Amino acid sequence: MKTLQPSLKERKRYILIKVISEFDVEKEKLFDSVAKAGLQFLGELGMAKAGLQILPETYDQKNKTFIVRTGHKFVNEAKSALILIKEIDGRKVTLKSVRVSGVVDKLKP
Repeated sequence: MKTLQPSLKERKRYILIKVISEFDVEKEKLFDSVAKAGLQFLGELGMAKAGLQILPETYDQKNKTFIVRTGHKFVNEAKSALILIKEIDGRKVTLKSVRVSGVVDKLKP
């Protein structure tokens, strides 16, 4: 089977997300709430088209940041879905998009 030409592949964007909260957020609960917010805002079809994925290996407990991957056409929709998260486990939390890049290494500290 032939592989896809580079011009036909989907271009990806990586969004650096900062978690602003007064408490330490558990990694699993944070990622669950991000997935639920994406499904709620975009729906199943929108999630499939956007290709919204959390990169768990990029979670930084010290700085409270992580990286999300999405398609280049759906960056604004992904940001909107993440900004709608207002609480995790009944405690207030805010997610803020810091930067967007086409390469993961540019977002890592």
